[in-house]
Amino acid sequence: MVDSGDEARLYIQVGDNEISLNGTMREVNDDWTSAKDQEDWKSALEKIRLARDESESRYANLKSNRGRHLARLIDHCGIHRTTDLILAAVYYLRVVEKEDDTPPRVLKQLLSSTGKWTEDDIEKWNISLYINRMIEGGTGDEKRPLLAYPSGTDKNRHVVLTKTGVEHLERLSS
Repeated sequence: MVDSGDEARLYIQVGDNEISLNGTMREVNDDWTSAKDQEDWKSALEKIRLARDESESRYANLKSNRGRHLARLIDHCGIHRTTDLILAAVYYLRVVEKEDDTPPRVLKQLLSSTGKWTEDDIEKWNISLYINRMIEGGTGDEKRPLLAYPSGTDKNRHVVLTKTGVEHLERLSS
């Protein structure tokens, strides 16, 4: 809700349900109070509550906060390909956790902590090979690198996402 002096505006869209209110703060508040008591909004708000609760219970059994957060990122973006999973894990460690030294074994531990794969499953992934391929050139015809070494290092444990890598993850999330 935006309040600029006497005028206020509230716009909410949940699925097909949409509400747009204008007026004084009091009018908008009163209109919203009556609108949210209507059956279609009660139903929409209940669906949001159920989805939130389901989401929380899905991740509640994970022991690691890192695993919980990465699992949410993977689910939110609909990531399935191994290359994209590794790219998302590097992104999470660099951007969210602010880590700059993460050997492939740390990536494996993080991915297994999501509860989506066993350690044995992930052990079969050659993460260094995937990283090398993303450095050489990622997806598409242009084969632009998704990962790069920061200046002063040439080890996979220090790779960072390129602009193309970030854009690739953003495309997956939309």
